[in-house]
Amino acid sequence: MRLSAAIWFLAVPLALSACATLNEAECQTANWRDLGQRNGQEGRASSYVVEHEKACQRYGTPVDAASWRAGWEVGIRQYCRPQNGLIVGTEGKYYAQSCPADVAPGFLRTYAIGKRVYDARQERDRVRAEIDSLTGEIAEAGDSEERARLATQLSFKQNELFRAQRRLRDAEIEADRVVF
Repeated sequence: MRLSAAIWFLAVPLALSACATLNEAECQTANWRDLGQRNGQEGRASSYVVEHEKACQRYGTPVDAASWRAGWEVGIRQYCRPQNGLIVGTEGKYYAQSCPADVAPGFLRTYAIGKRVYDARQERDRVRAEIDSLTGEIAEAGDSEERARLATQLSFKQNELFRAQRRLRDAEIEADRVVF
């Protein structure tokens, strides 16, 4: 019991430090405006500076929140362009609700279109994997009744794949028609 308690007290600080946004050297040498701009370009929320404050507080290093925010304002507007919304959505990336109100509608419109493409691709790939699995099961099936049952399932999955491919095609057409 003593050893596990010792491991616990060593592991928890290590795990917590792994979550820190910045290490000691980064806290001491940060160009807060540049860091804010990069964080904005990554789509981080305006509250992300609090994570830097928590990380740097451990080392007794202050964060220049005003400079960070000035940089973030520039970076978030680069991130929140409608062109980027389409990319972020198509890649299935998480959106942190970080865009300012005046640019959010354009970003969200294209993000939703891109997300439909991503979701349709995921669905198509899932159905393809199920078809591959069923095909393998048919090859390994021992009796004709089992093969017939699996063949019926395979037929349904092939129809499902056709519908998934149609949804993907429609979503891709919609994405291709986006005007920025």
